[in-house]
Amino acid sequence: MTIKIYGTSHVSQESIEVIDQAFLEDPDVVALELDPPRLEALMFEGRGRDDGSVFIRLLERFQKYIGGKTGLMPGEEMLYAYNRGIQENLDVALVDRDIRVTVERLKKVRRKEKVKAFFSLLGGFLIPFGGDFDLGSIPEEKKIDRMVSELEDSFPGIYQVLMEERNRYICRSLVQLQEDNPEDDIAVFLGAAHCQPVSDLLRGEDVEVYRKGVLEER
Repeated sequence: MTIKIYGTSHVSQESIEVIDQAFLEDPDVVALELDPPRLEALMFEGRGRDDGSVFIRLLERFQKYIGGKTGLMPGEEMLYAYNRGIQENLDVALVDRDIRVTVERLKKVRRKEKVKAFFSLLGGFLIPFGGDFDLGSIPEEKKIDRMVSELEDSFPGIYQVLMEERNRYICRSLVQLQEDNPEDDIAVFLGAAHCQPVSDLLRGEDVEVYRKGVLEER
């Protein structure tokens, strides 16, 4: 049937509203930008995972700081969607790559680039656009494109691991999920930065993309 991709922000309260709206469409299957270790970490508040990566831990602490400003902790919207799916007796698929694989791939990024990223995080690189970046809502497409472009230009190795590789993995997961459920509507919840790339990779499939809950023309 149809793959419906809903863009979220991992630290935006607006994402909960988008998820609630998506469930009003009565999906048959729910797909999440999660993997089993990350779901377990969310369910048990971070226990049971030690990836040994200083960079990942710093990023997580940064997201928690932002979450404290918005009232939504990082990944909480995915856990909310997971619980909604379970409560409604739907099949829930985790379509992201195992975080342990991603961490191992990040370890292979050039040391110089990782050091640069470390200090950029400390300096607030990931809060671009100054005062016009509303932490409480899902970013507009232009701001997402600008942020992703800056990430690619400044940290190409990290961009490849966190964006390109995972986008391809998510795409393959969704294609397989659709093949396994050919008659079902699939609601997919992804971070907003992944929506357009994954949609582009799914060309030829029956895909709809929703930003802020509004259907976009492809």
